[in-house]
Amino acid sequence: MIWKRQIPILIVTVIGLLTLFGWFIEQPTIQAFVDDDATQWYDILASFAIILGALNLLKLQGRKVIKQQEGWGYSLFAIGGFIFSILAGFVIKGSESVAWGAHVTSKGTLFKWMFEYMFTPLSATMFALLAFFVASASYRAFRIRNFEATLLLVAGIIIMLGRVPIGSYISSWFVMYILVLVIGIAVNAKFGNKMITFSSVLAGLLIVTVAGMLTGWPIDQPGIFYLPIIQEWIYYNPNVAGARAIMIGIGLGIFATSIRYILGIEKSYIGE
Repeated sequence: MIWKRQIPILIVTVIGLLTLFGWFIEQPTIQAFVDDDATQWYDILASFAIILGALNLLKLQGRKVIKQQEGWGYSLFAIGGFIFSILAGFVIKGSESVAWGAHVTSKGTLFKWMFEYMFTPLSATMFALLAFFVASASYRAFRIRNFEATLLLVAGIIIMLGRVPIGSYISSWFVMYILVLVIGIAVNAKFGNKMITFSSVLAGLLIVTVAGMLTGWPIDQPGIFYLPIIQEWIYYNPNVAGARAIMIGIGLGIFATSIRYILGIEKSYIGE
């Protein structure tokens, strides 16, 4: 029992502590271990994990083909593609003038041909299909149910219009007119008085029209209402802040999980 439980936990704890504190301790031996030895160990273990994963793939897909279960034709195609990739990577170069190792990136080799004319088009097709799922998810997310959903919808429309050529042709004055109408809707929802709403909208329209006539209706002025400028501000300020917050959360989650492994609380890697 000790070999299956205590020894793996001890190894994970020691290696985890050395790797974690090696970034904060200026000790040449520990830093050399973190920078070189630990990385090499990881590469070796990852290589064996890939081999086990490949064998498991062949086992599962082969069993499906032998028993002719539902979708076994796709499994046969997967096995054929796997074998072809192995041959192109380790057996057949396709060009005698190219050395082994360099053949995976050199023109005229079988592996490079497979990457350019099979893998790349299939990847592009997969991502093209993902666009439909993204559109469906966006429709569900952008439905106006509350203030947050409305804010997400408006920001999404501004980003999409501001990052395409047509967005630069939409005058800031047109955006200001739309904003006046939105303010009118908000005033009507707040007070429920048609006279107040009409007066507010009329005053806003007059102010925007007079300002436009005095300035000559420049398409990109005032800049605060010009879509390319608005989308750039949204992209580089709220968007970056949100992305950093997400990355901080991911980092804290990784740290918490690492501590659980180091302290022996998480034992899924030994089958518990």
